[in-house]
Amino acid sequence: MGCLPDWRRQAGTYTHKDSSLSIKDFFNQEFGFASDRRTVKLLDCAVVNFREAYLAFEDLDRATGKREVFAVVCLLDYKPNDYYNFGYKDMEESEGPYYYNCPERILRLLTPTTNEYALKWRKKCWERIESLKSMPKLTQGDIIEFQKPMPFSDGTEQSRLQLVDDSNRRGFLRFQDPDRGGYYRVSREVLISTPFRIIRTPA
Repeated sequence: MGCLPDWRRQAGTYTHKDSSLSIKDFFNQEFGFASDRRTVKLLDCAVVNFREAYLAFEDLDRATGKREVFAVVCLLDYKPNDYYNFGYKDMEESEGPYYYNCPERILRLLTPTTNEYALKWRKKCWERIESLKSMPKLTQGDIIEFQKPMPFSDGTEQSRLQLVDDSNRRGFLRFQDPDRGGYYRVSREVLISTPFRIIRTPA
């Protein structure tokens, strides 16, 4: 399947990224290239929770016209007070990255592959998307009840929580204990894997 050029691969690096340069443009400059025989360019980029970037790269063989679109996952880090203010670690889908938050729009750009690791990665990404679609839609004020009490880091276990902030900051929703008033953050990933029902919605 398509791949990034070896000399541009990084095991994990920090570099300077100008604030005017989007993450998509940065990675296109970093990994994209063109030669007489081959062109690699970034078609689309999706940043999830500020820390993960999912990239769809097109690899075109100019001689044969063969075209492949493959995925790359980049873990992101930021150091705004340093000159080397942007860090990333890239992993092609053929390496089987353990990050599955790839949006549907990126997956739909990918061309078919026979690579075992890429197929498993794509399958897990699609499974996550289907789980998100099947999860009950929550709105601010909803009270949910878990099938089993959910443990939290403060030592408590909660059976019921009320959604007080559905802005999904960095992948988390903010809930409140409707009886005692304590606040809790729950990630969407946890909600996907934890059975619950909505027992009351705001009037």
